[in-house]
Amino acid sequence: MNVSHTVFAAVDGAVLDLRSLEALSAAPTRALDAMLVGLDKKGAILEGLELSGELSSVGPPATRRPAPDVGHATVSPGVGIARTPSGVPVLFELRDAVNVPWPTASGAAVRAVLVVAVRTVPEEGGSVRFAREDLVVEMGFVRPEEARDGAFLPVASALGNARDWLTDLSRVLPPEHPANELLVRRLDQLDQTVWKAEPEGSVWDRQVLGRNWVRYQTLATAAIQGTRAVLSTQPLHTRSRVRALVALHEQLQRSVERAGNELLQSMGAPDGSGPYAVLFDRLRARGA
Repeated sequence: MNVSHTVFAAVDGAVLDLRSLEALSAAPTRALDAMLVGLDKKGAILEGLELSGELSSVGPPATRRPAPDVGHATVSPGVGIARTPSGVPVLFELRDAVNVPWPTASGAAVRAVLVVAVRTVPEEGGSVRFAREDLVVEMGFVRPEEARDGAFLPVASALGNARDWLTDLSRVLPPEHPANELLVRRLDQLDQTVWKAEPEGSVWDRQVLGRNWVRYQTLATAAIQGTRAVLSTQPLHTRSRVRALVALHEQLQRSVERAGNELLQSMGAPDGSGPYAVLFDRLRARGA
């Protein structure tokens, strides 16, 4: 049987050699790798790192509108997981807010992605080299095509309307986060739309009305409330929120056409919607 890796095991009086130290230093990396399997292999924002600006009423969750008359973007303190250029995941923390100058005179209207990059630098003291490294965290703007590089953790991306920035790219949001609460309120409004849709609605692709209509409305509102409960009870990563909304749209697609379309409209335009663009795939296929 092959040994895939060595695990550190502390034993009183045992020899502490290089392999033992390597096993000890590898433990956090394996733990972070395991965490990213369920989140995003590139990394994730676990807390904070919020782009300054009011939450926008349009676009996917956590879309913000930075002040147009400020010469820089401001990102709040926070914690995240990112990968070094060699692919090693590290936990980083920004303890102070960071001001990042806009890359062009267009300010917040620029088409770019705000990213975090991390790298390690060996710590040396003259002729002495220490068995530790300093973690360097850098933040700046890159072109959208460059942001696909695995060494960059995206923080915010221009939505494309010259005003708003999408920040729900690879982010964990707790239920009480204002962006999550806004999404829940949108679902509440959608639920009211479902019940008001009876005089002018239609069952998706079947045109079945009459006594069966109440059943379809019940299925639709149950799906909305189920999604609402998921968003309101646990911290979720961007991918989990996308999956929940995709499942909701599929149910609405089978129940109430108008409500399904309004769910898509609440996400804004397909271009620039980041991970939420998958919600529009079925609509495009239907129109093809």
